[in-house]
Amino acid sequence: MPFFGYSARAVKKRLRKKYHVGEFVELGFYIQFRYRGGDVYSPEGLSMLRALDNDCLCKTELSCTLLGQKDGVCTLVAHDAHELKTTEQQLETVRAWLQERDDLEEVRVSELLDLWHDTCE
Repeated sequence: MPFFGYSARAVKKRLRKKYHVGEFVELGFYIQFRYRGGDVYSPEGLSMLRALDNDCLCKTELSCTLLGQKDGVCTLVAHDAHELKTTEQQLETVRAWLQERDDLEEVRVSELLDLWHDTCE
């Protein structure tokens, strides 16, 4: 990844760490879905989020942050709980778990992206 016109390796280690480039890049992915029950903050919706955390994310050593719900679409960002080096295998495991759920619709999972420098579309 270019960094101020230089390759990431040409920049001092402390700056690569500060700006999250090179070996310090933090990978993750966005999850978006619509909860069929309506409000994801309802008791049933919160139960589903706990199941997502306990049955899927924790088992794949992922952590997530709930970004919120707008117009019924819930958005989360998931990343490796330890090193922030999320893998394609972790992403595919989460995608499969979400698509098997009957209480979710319009499930979208982004590709792996740099959590500091990429945005969700």
